[in-house]
Order: sequence, then C-alpha cells, then structure tokens
Amino acid sequence: MMSDPMDMLDQEPIDVEESDASSEALVSTRSKAIMSPAEALEKIRRGETIEGVRIERLKLKGAFTAQVRMRSVTLVGLTVENANFADAVCFEFCTLDRPRFTRKSEFAKGLRFNGSTLIRPQFRALTVHGSFCWDNARIRGKFFVEQSQFEWVRFWETHFQAWVEFKSCKFLKEADFRSFHAEEGFVLERCHFHADTLFRGATVLKKWQADHSRFEELLDLSKAKLHDYVYLEAIEQGENQRFALSNMLAERILIRPEQIEGRLASEESGDYTRAMHEYAFLKRVFEGLHRYDQEDWAFYRFKINQRRSRERSWRRPWTKVAHFADWVLLDHGCGYGTNPSRAVRGAFLIMLFFALIYMAGVDLFIVDPENLPFEGAKHTLANRTMIATLTSVSAFISGFGDMRLAAKGWMNVPLIIESLLGTLLWGLFIVAFSRKVIR
Repeated sequence: MMSDPMDMLDQEPIDVEESDASSEALVSTRSKAIMSPAEALEKIRRGETIEGVRIERLKLKGAFTAQVRMRSVTLVGLTVENANFADAVCFEFCTLDRPRFTRKSEFAKGLRFNGSTLIRPQFRALTVHGSFCWDNARIRGKFFVEQSQFEWVRFWETHFQAWVEFKSCKFLKEADFRSFHAEEGFVLERCHFHADTLFRGATVLKKWQADHSRFEELLDLSKAKLHDYVYLEAIEQGENQRFALSNMLAERILIRPEQIEGRLASEESGDYTRAMHEYAFLKRVFEGLHRYDQEDWAFYRFKINQRRSRERSWRRPWTKVAHFADWVLLDHGCGYGTNPSRAVRGAFLIMLFFALIYMAGVDLFIVDPENLPFEGAKHTLANRTMIATLTSVSAFISGFGDMRLAAKGWMNVPLIIESLLGTLLWGLFIVAFSRKVIR
C-alpha cells in the first residue's frame, strides 16, 4: 500500500547532520549488551549502578528513593516524566539519543551528565535541587530547556554543536557557564538569574542574546569570545546587578551607556586600572558600530578611571597638584574633549568667581571717575558690580583687556590667573567643539 503524501508532509523533517550523529552513536554501541527497560527499571529502583549496556525506550515515571547512576550506557529514547528522585541522578560518560525530560519532574539532589554525549535533548518543567552539572559533556543537535527551575548550574567545558536555548527558566543560585563552546548561538529568553551568572571564557560563534531576562547580581563576560552580535539592550537589571567585561573578545555588543554606568564591577570595587581597560574596550565597540555619542561616553569614563588609577601621594605633592588640575581643567573643563558645553559652563563659573574677588577689592582698581558706568562713587553697588564684571570678562577673554581698568598691588595676581585660565579654557573649548563637528 502506498503511503499518503499528506502523512509524509506531517512528519518531522530529517536533519542530515543529526541523523549522522545518531548513526555514529548507534554504530559505536553495537557491541554493547542490550538490557530491557523492565530489567533496567528494577535495577534503578534497587539503587544499583548500570554500566556498559544499551537500553531502548526506558521510561522513568513516579517516585524513586535510591540513587540513579548510569555509566557508559547508551540510552535510546529515554523519557522522564512526572518523576520524583529523592537521591542524585547521574549519567556519566553515557550516550543519550533524543532524551525527553518533561511534565514536572523533580530532582532532590541534583542531575548530572558529566562526560556524556546527548543528541537533541529536551528539558521541560523540571525542578532540580542541588547541581545541574554538564562538565565536559557534548551536545549534538539543539539544546532546549523550558519553564524549569535550577539551584546550581555548571557547564564547564561543555561543547554544544548546535543552538542553545533557555526559555522561562529560573536560576536560584550561581549559574556557571564558564568555558563552554557553542558552535551556533546562545539564547536566554525571559529567564531570571537570582545570583551571579558567569560566562567567563565561554565561546559562542553566533549570536548571544538575553532578551527580557533579568539579572540580579554579577553578569561576568570576562574573557568571553563572542563572535557575532551580543544583545544586551533588552535585559532587565536588578538593583545589585553588575557587569564584568575584562579581556572580553567581541566587536558587536548592543548595550546602552545607562545600563553600564554605575554597574561596572571593577569600577565599583575601586579597581580603576581594570575599569579603564574595560571602558577602552567599550569605546572600540561603539566606534565599530558608529555610535559616536556612546563612544564619547566610553572615552570619558576611560579618562576618569585613568586619572583615578594614577598613584599620588603627599610625599610627592606635584602628583596631587597634577591630579587636581586634571580634574578641574580636563574633566570639568571640557569632559576630556567630549563635551564643549562644559567649557562654556566652566567659563561662566570662572568669570563669576573672579568677579566676586574684584567686587571685594574694587578700591584697588584705578578708574577714571568720568568713565564710571553709572553715576555716583565707584563704591555703589551698581558701579562695583559693573566694574568687577567688565574686568573679569575682559581678563578672561582678552588677557588684561582695557588697561584703563588697571589694578594696584595684589589685585594683579587674580588678573594674571584669570587670563591664563581663559586662554586654556578657550583652547579646550575649540578642541572639544571641533571634535564634535568633525564627528
């Protein structure tokens, strides 16, 4: 009888790569003895270790009080549903072909797949207390986890040969994804991380995405090698959320400055040298994405941390003076060339400050009574204010300005200082403004 073409269309498409992977796993285990599911289930309930066999279509359901441990076992079509395990569940150096963990199964003392190979595994509605451990495991085909809750998660040196997706999952304690390798992408969707999340040294060849996922503590991407876009703009950040980006290798990170400012772990802990390098990295990223305003922000934070990282001591007072001058002129004066409006604001503040000095010492100015701005003596409030303002603006903009407003004695000192500050600040304004126009 010929098969119905519509039935053929309803079938799941065959993935050639996954078919080959399954074939390899099956061929490599032909020499293993075959154990029936019923016999395996009896051994499991007695708490015996199963080793070096092949089991097809094993189904674990209900309560299990003893430890479940399998070593070098090939499991084809394993199904775990509505199961409760009171002790640890360990698959060590096993091969699991298309396993399914579904329907609210609970693991009281952890679930481990150390050194195992899994082909297209799926995990849905699991609750894992203790460790969810994948050290040195190899995953062939998509790795999918949905609506599950984990306590400790560890993926050291795990090798994913296809996409990785965690959807609507909760991680109650540290989530350790250090040094895993993903040949495709890594996606976190609507997940909640209650403690530190570590991707230090991880490698992802395609996109890394965490849309609508919430991070409460540290998100550590230090030394991570992310070769495609990194989507961080849509993440949710808890009050204590922090970033670590030290020695990260990436070129396309989509993140906003307001998400990072005040949340860089190294800067918050006072490690300004490391923070300086992390902001330099962000500057290169924003420049590569042609986000020049964000690049200016990263450069400004880089210069602040560079200033803070320099050693200074009262034993070498010139270091204190240089630090103060850097802070006044370059930081507040022009934002290290990124903010010309700061130069304008600084100019008004300097002129106002010196105008107050000139008002207090107006008697030291030699002013022709015929050239007073208003009628009356120069001690009146109107004349005092106008003389001080004109002198301050003139000294700031054009040096000593109108020599008819000459001063006697110590009053020449603030005039000289203001003239020098005016020259420096206008130079900084021109540099910052030119940089903005050119960009």
